[in-house]
Amino acid sequence: MAGVEEAAMQSDNDNHEPMFNLPRVILAFILLSVGIYIGRTWYLGGDGAATFLLTFCFVPIRYQYLASGMGFPGGWPAGVWSPLTYVFLSPSPSSLVFDLLWLMAFGTAVARRFGALRFILFSAVAAIIGAGAFWLLAKDAQSVLLGPNFVIAALLGAAIRFIYAAGLGGIMNMGGDAWRQPALGIVEMWSDVRVLQLFGFIFAANTLFAILYASSGLDGRVLVHNVLGYVVGILLFSLFDPRSSAGDAPAR
Repeated sequence: MAGVEEAAMQSDNDNHEPMFNLPRVILAFILLSVGIYIGRTWYLGGDGAATFLLTFCFVPIRYQYLASGMGFPGGWPAGVWSPLTYVFLSPSPSSLVFDLLWLMAFGTAVARRFGALRFILFSAVAAIIGAGAFWLLAKDAQSVLLGPNFVIAALLGAAIRFIYAAGLGGIMNMGGDAWRQPALGIVEMWSDVRVLQLFGFIFAANTLFAILYASSGLDGRVLVHNVLGYVVGILLFSLFDPRSSAGDAPAR
């Protein structure tokens, strides 16, 4: 059965990557995110855009309003879908571009390895965990969570389990064939210099991002939230990975 599933994954990867060499699930994520951003910024008025964001973003105060019987955009259904839908709501053009570039670099490798369904399930679980972590880290219940940062961090964590063989060069060509490599165990990761180099690159990039955007109100909680995302991705990886263990030879 494993061989059949792997063949199906390979077929999906081979037959549906003509545009930008991206798996369909990654391309769909990009088109949906960009389409939503254009729609809410260009076609909705100020009040309409605000209502749209409050309906689909994750904001802890939503549950206080709903529990007290007060109205909140989207009602109780939004309380169910908002821990997932916030990932498609980038707050600015720069963050949208930055997030989608990271998604293409690391999410592509994970999508190739997992296949579309496992990729979607992995991302959904990571999104829900990210919403919960945000709630715990938030200064107050009115803090708003927008964008796929936590999910992308989780995808980075998952990718590092197997993309180590490609090194930093693998980032630039969206992982190449690194998705075929056997995964390292959690303990093994910390003794592999290539993994440590990747972690160094990732944390340096996140630190630079936090410094550049410090003037816009970001603080240490953003870095902590992202670090938790990496940890979640590393831990969740084994639950979704359909391929062989690190002790087996890589697929050809």
